[in-house]
Amino acid sequence: MTAHIGTVARKEFEDAGRSKLLWALVGLLVGIVVVGYTAIWYTGEDASASEVLGFLGFPLQTIVPIAALIAGYMAVVGERRSGSIKLLLGLPPNRTDVVFGKLLGRLAVVGTAIGLAFLAALVLGAVYFGSVPFVDWLEFAAVTLLFGLAFAGLAVGSSAAVSTRGKSMALVVGVYVIFVVLWELVTAGPYYLVHDEGPPVEAQTWYLVLEQFNPMSAYTTMASNAIEGTVFPFTFQYGLEDFEAAGMTPAERYAGDAPFYLQDWFGVVVLLFWLVVPVAIGYYRFKKADL
Repeated sequence: MTAHIGTVARKEFEDAGRSKLLWALVGLLVGIVVVGYTAIWYTGEDASASEVLGFLGFPLQTIVPIAALIAGYMAVVGERRSGSIKLLLGLPPNRTDVVFGKLLGRLAVVGTAIGLAFLAALVLGAVYFGSVPFVDWLEFAAVTLLFGLAFAGLAVGSSAAVSTRGKSMALVVGVYVIFVVLWELVTAGPYYLVHDEGPPVEAQTWYLVLEQFNPMSAYTTMASNAIEGTVFPFTFQYGLEDFEAAGMTPAERYAGDAPFYLQDWFGVVVLLFWLVVPVAIGYYRFKKADL
């Protein structure tokens, strides 16, 4: 990697601002925070600042992945689509600089939007509710930031791996649908075929490991540990799994002391996995691509 990565990343961030992408994401996430806090304050519900912070868990896990995927899915393939990739590679930046520079630029875009949204939550919590649970706020912000960066990395990796906009869009949409809509079918379906019944509360370890690797579940588990209350994952349920188990973490479903890879903190590893691995695959394919 060379110093040109920073140059590409800086240009990427500036281009996002000029194209209104950054401001659209900021407006979307900050708007969610403002509307949520204002609505709770206006209705006069007797809620603490910590509880109100917890109310953000559901809308954030719904909007942040979509915003991050939109921010990243055209990062590299957009240059190939317009033909400007040949001009860019004719300058000092090489393919490594392009992929990782684009990655850092798009991560900065998503990170800025999430950071400003949580800054708004900090201010509104103090104004409307008179106090700010700073430690909870900081932990929740850090978890949400990593969550958003994971999906941005997934999108940039997809963008680098394919040659057309349509393929990149289909890939990121397909992955998102698997995480949100089809996850129970993908995981509990094979369990049902093998054991002729759905997964019980204390399911086998291999199944719990699969459950752990859904970034939606990893995020909600860590978010629930950071704030007051429980954030339930935004995933479709088809009745293949025990209803009680749907609201439990893999560590809670393990009989005995859970191994490290099923503990709640392992969600950090899961989110880093979805940030790093798709980028590595996309980078490999981009390096081999005939441009």
